[in-house]
Amino acid sequence: MTSLASAVGNALLSTQDVSRLTSLRRSTALFSQGQAADAVYYIEDGLVKLTRTNEHGAHIILSICGPGHLVGEEALTNEPPVYYTEGEVLSTSTIYRIPRETLIQTIVSNPELSNALVSYLLQRKLALATKVELLCLHDVEYRILHYLAELSALVKPQDDGEGYQVPITQLELADLIGATRETTSTTLNQLERRGLVRLSRRLLTIPSPVTLRSAAAGKVEQEKSALTGSL
Repeated sequence: MTSLASAVGNALLSTQDVSRLTSLRRSTALFSQGQAADAVYYIEDGLVKLTRTNEHGAHIILSICGPGHLVGEEALTNEPPVYYTEGEVLSTSTIYRIPRETLIQTIVSNPELSNALVSYLLQRKLALATKVELLCLHDVEYRILHYLAELSALVKPQDDGEGYQVPITQLELADLIGATRETTSTTLNQLERRGLVRLSRRLLTIPSPVTLRSAAAGKVEQEKSALTGSL
């Protein structure tokens, strides 16, 4: 993500048309699903969730993005571009709003930005492919372990050294991993008893991302053993 941050910073953030939005609070909407996509947003600080809702009102959080990420890249598609998801602030954030035309013109004239953006979009595609794999091939416990470890990398450690606080509710986590709230809550309680997470209102505290990743790896080995035993 460093190359994208550097390229965006050098080429765009001081541009007159680019707006810096500060102290955005949780639940602030950046854009809505189906809205005309007229800008891309660069996250300097904080978290943004991208949610997709179907025609029946069911929804899933496709991803949670943090510092150094771009959201709303649908604006780069051919006319008429619309946002595929809803972009909503998850924690107090500072975000740059980059108008569509400004970004397109800069991409054309700036190879560094163009290359960094292509690399970033490929990473996003691979992240979504990983999500499909998780939904299809792994159970809820593994999905929780995987995503909490990933989310802990997007936030700063607490000043007291007591881990990483992820500002996400249990319902939002359920929407992220594609599970029911009840199953997610039951699994989180089990993980808390094992000391892997600490639960509180609108927060999940990760004492050690390394331990979470180790537990996720152990879960994979259990799944392999179970599969081998059933053959």
